[in-house]
Amino acid sequence: MTTRRDFLKTVCGVSALAIGPVLLADNAMAADGIVRKPNGQVAVTLAKIPALSKVGGVVNLGTVKGSPVAIVRTGPTTYRALNLSCTHQGVKVAQSGTQWKCPAHGSQFNLDGSFIAGPAGRALNAVKST
Repeated sequence: MTTRRDFLKTVCGVSALAIGPVLLADNAMAADGIVRKPNGQVAVTLAKIPALSKVGGVVNLGTVKGSPVAIVRTGPTTYRALNLSCTHQGVKVAQSGTQWKCPAHGSQFNLDGSFIAGPAGRALNAVKST
């Protein structure tokens, strides 16, 4: 499982920024703790996002590198940035309780992106740093 430090360094390509992960974004949802920078990056201040204060918390970032993205708190100090495009045919999955579900063909994923059932056959993709 990715630690908070690994998440900040590897998944989001940030090593020394005090504000948290930075992702290249086409757009980002307006929320306290999420700021879209003029250069197209999105700065996420984890401490300012109440939804991420507990395990299982989720915040949708909007579109990042052309794909819908959310950050999920997966453990006491672990986070994961997920591409919310279903791995079956690319339809955007939606949160349903403690799962992500594909409205097109019924694939199901745990909040951490791991595969449960359906035609997708594999987990949701993690957002990679550029």
